[in-house]
Amino acid sequence: MKVLWTVAALRHLREIGEYLGDESVQGAISVRRRILATKRRIAQAPNCGRIGRVEGTREAVVPRTAYIFVYRVSEQAIEILGIWHGARLWPDVF
Repeated sequence: MKVLWTVAALRHLREIGEYLGDESVQGAISVRRRILATKRRIAQAPNCGRIGRVEGTREAVVPRTAYIFVYRVSEQAIEILGIWHGARLWPDVF
């Protein structure tokens, strides 16, 4: 299934890399790889994630990180809405 990234989700991915890269470039690369592996898993099995806290969304935990992939599934595509750190205050909408 086709996977589309929102502008916000791409911004989150960039910000995560920048934030983690300040501490450890290798750590940032590792987390980015896990995030992209989660994207591939979702593309193969869109309903593998749990029902999201925001109506109409699903969530998939990025393994061995504190990040959660937030996405929406339609008949045509999977739309990645954001990559959220579990310790952050959860938004009402994406």
